[in-house]
Amino acid sequence: MDNAKEHGTPQHSPYRLQLLGPVAAWREGRTVDLGPPLQRAALCVLAVRAGRIITKDTLIGGLWGDRPPNTAEQSIYTYIAGLRRVLEAEPGRRGPYSTLISRSRGYVLERGTVEADVGDFERHLAEARRLQATGDPRGVLRALEAATECWSGPALCGVPGPFAEAERVRLEELRLTAMEDRAGALLDLDLHQEAVTTLTELVAEAPLRERTRDLLMLALYRSGRQADALDTYLDVKRLLAERLGVDPGEALRERYELILRADPSLDPAQSETTPGGTQPRPPRQLPRAATGFVGRVEELVRLRSLLTPWDGGVPQAVVAITGAPGTGKSALAVQAAHTAAHAFPDGQLYVNLLGATPGVERLEPIGVLGRLLRALGLEGKAVPSEEDEAAAVLRDRLDGRRTLILLDDAAGPEQVRSLLDLPSGNTVLITSRESFSMADDCVRLVLRRMRRSEGVTVLSKLVGAERISADPAAVSHLVELCGGLPLALRLAAARLGERPDWSVRDLGGRLEDRRRTLHELEAGQIAVRSSLELSYEALARGGALDRLAARTLCHLGVLPVASVTADVVAALVGEPADAAERALDRLVRAHLLETGEVGRYQPHDLVRLFTIELANTHLTPQSRKDALMRALGFYGATTRHASTLLDPHRVHSPWPDVPQRPLALGTPAEARAWLNKELPHVISAASQAMASEDDEIARLGAYVGFALIWELTRGTHLREHLSLSRQALKVGERIGDQEILPLAHMQLMWALIAVNRPAEALPHQEAELGLRRAQGDRFGEMRALGNLGLVHLHLERYAEARECTEAQRVIAREIGSQVGERHSLLTGGSACLGLGEMSAAIALLGEAVTLAEAAGDHYHECDGLLTLARIYLERGEPLTAQRHLDRALSHARELSHVKNECEAFIMLARAHRLLRAPEPALACALEALAIGQRSGDEHLCRQAEDELREIGEAFPVWRSRRRASRRMR
Repeated sequence: MDNAKEHGTPQHSPYRLQLLGPVAAWREGRTVDLGPPLQRAALCVLAVRAGRIITKDTLIGGLWGDRPPNTAEQSIYTYIAGLRRVLEAEPGRRGPYSTLISRSRGYVLERGTVEADVGDFERHLAEARRLQATGDPRGVLRALEAATECWSGPALCGVPGPFAEAERVRLEELRLTAMEDRAGALLDLDLHQEAVTTLTELVAEAPLRERTRDLLMLALYRSGRQADALDTYLDVKRLLAERLGVDPGEALRERYELILRADPSLDPAQSETTPGGTQPRPPRQLPRAATGFVGRVEELVRLRSLLTPWDGGVPQAVVAITGAPGTGKSALAVQAAHTAAHAFPDGQLYVNLLGATPGVERLEPIGVLGRLLRALGLEGKAVPSEEDEAAAVLRDRLDGRRTLILLDDAAGPEQVRSLLDLPSGNTVLITSRESFSMADDCVRLVLRRMRRSEGVTVLSKLVGAERISADPAAVSHLVELCGGLPLALRLAAARLGERPDWSVRDLGGRLEDRRRTLHELEAGQIAVRSSLELSYEALARGGALDRLAARTLCHLGVLPVASVTADVVAALVGEPADAAERALDRLVRAHLLETGEVGRYQPHDLVRLFTIELANTHLTPQSRKDALMRALGFYGATTRHASTLLDPHRVHSPWPDVPQRPLALGTPAEARAWLNKELPHVISAASQAMASEDDEIARLGAYVGFALIWELTRGTHLREHLSLSRQALKVGERIGDQEILPLAHMQLMWALIAVNRPAEALPHQEAELGLRRAQGDRFGEMRALGNLGLVHLHLERYAEARECTEAQRVIAREIGSQVGERHSLLTGGSACLGLGEMSAAIALLGEAVTLAEAAGDHYHECDGLLTLARIYLERGEPLTAQRHLDRALSHARELSHVKNECEAFIMLARAHRLLRAPEPALACALEALAIGQRSGDEHLCRQAEDELREIGEAFPVWRSRRRASRRMR
């Protein structure tokens, strides 16, 4: 048979490449010899990323991972030369080349020179998604059948290397999803029995996929087989419990309940969902439109023409609403988005980018992409960690759809660059203070001051037409004084509402006086500042609550955090929490603060800047310092208390004698909830304090950072941990504080160990040990010795590690430190393991685990169990290792210790692999990889990826499946 016909070789491309099966190539119908396996692997890397520069390092990593041979670079040259011999039109020449081209940073396989079945497969998938959006199930079925026809066996079969392994996993997931979508299309066409046949085969191939089971249950039920549908659920419930120790997901449980009671919604005529009745409704994330929105008529008409063109054409790809602060960009964008929502049936998404929020870190592009992908239904663990990859997945998800994405408060084009190239039919609506004139395919709408007539309308709407119409000249003048800015107009209207005895002319006179003091500022900012200052002074001259609210507003400018609670403000102002809460609520009513989630308050961006000015002008330097010290005292004391509740066995750094008492947290759950919400604010406050030139403020900021050590060590804030530790060391060195210096060295050691840089950690731990000995601090010396042993352990200096831990144990027993003794046993056991002394390692670790269990120290118990499990895995006893790992995983989750949880999953994956259980092995390895990616720990990610590679090599079985080739009736 002619291979070109069999594999669909196109006439316009001389080469046809098969990747969805045994890797092979044809040129004009004749088979091409692609060379040895690693040369084929290099071609796969280039072909999958055709048109993009692939660096030499990328090729080496794709073929050998992080352990390439010494000859790797020369081998790459050899493989490129070999590929050119078979791919170039005139083989044997020394260039110039037209197919596989050299670039300064690597190589490029030109687009269009090689046609691959992967491209056909993905094009058919995109066509299916497009047809799905238009409600054409027959077209969807045809496209998905064409997609599955592209496969001839396991993807990249016979190709070695990490890239091939990762690509196999990705393509296999796409194939299984396509088969599920095909079954969903059959259900939509009432071809229930055909769906049952397809899904039964798919369940045999992938028995733990819950969506497959869900569709099969629905297909069986609609085929009149209710009992079989229920049995399908019970079967997967048993499998999940046996292999993974988990229950079915919520969707599967709901399907079971519906089938159990024969709910009418399961009938095809009653189903309002898409493919197979499983697709959730599109996201609707837009904030509520302002009920009192007036004005901006021309801008709204312009936006409507861009978002919903009169001729029915595709909407504008990118629209940016730009302008000065306070011009009402966000309100206009939300209003326009609601008006055009009907033209975007596949969803409306919203993200506040925090681009111009003073003192608050803006969202990173990868964070924005992650939020959007999760809103579109992608599971968190499936969201890529690299910006380019995540942007590609988003484009893939939106292909053939109509979706509106509102990105509020962008710092500039660079923050959203990866979102400006979405498929046609989707629109990105952006608000920003920065110019978007250089953004591609972007229409800018520059929002300027309101017209006088619109400003009058705004005041009339907010204050009342009768009062406004009484003095038209004064109203016009008031609009001018407010600079035509909606924020200023709204605040002026609020003041008139609070003071019914004032005329519009009275308020105008007050604003006019304030303008003279701000003559150097821009007109728009003059009006906003005037309104804000007027509102503040009205509170300052009011009753007791108003005066407390005014004082609170002043003090908010002292603390540089994104949002506050009443408890924090109580410390800041020096008042009881209930009084602080009443003052905050009064500021909300005065439109000077906003509320987000319950119990949290934040100022508008311009108000935030105004509070800083208030603090500098209305509080003395000593008052500002006292307020900040009180807030830092509260943050540090509560952080320390919460950490103690979560793990009472950990030794905390000394805490200075401050009058602030910690928040009354009663349970570990309350402590965890407080830390989860306040951690970014505590980090920000500590960092800002350590940057202060005032030694007392900087010193207390360092101690707040020390209070965070256990939360940072067990969590995912690696960058913040490193930054705070370095700041603390600088503070200690600057002021010569002999208490801060050893603590800072120790904390910096922990931070460097967390990012896998033990060589840099060593001098800091040696410095701490020297300081502790010079101070005669026996407990400090004992702990420093233990930590030094830990650093040696990470450096694989096992003899030195054991020597340190033995010295630590002597002092620990001398001073009666049980936690120190447990630490020495754990580190000593690991050192013996590194030295190959298995029996000694097991004895030391077993003693440590026994002591930790008796003391209720789950942190040390978890550490010991993990190391014992590692030993038993090395000894070929996976069942014993699994029992230890199950206990360790439970403790790690209880403690929210991300690193230990990830390591437990990695070793569980290995244990299941050794027990020849591929499904739970893969599930555990994927969970470990997801945890590693969320934490940003590259070392953990590499370990998880290595285990995934081992699993792939251990179970290379491709179960036979029936090709989906039925034709439509």
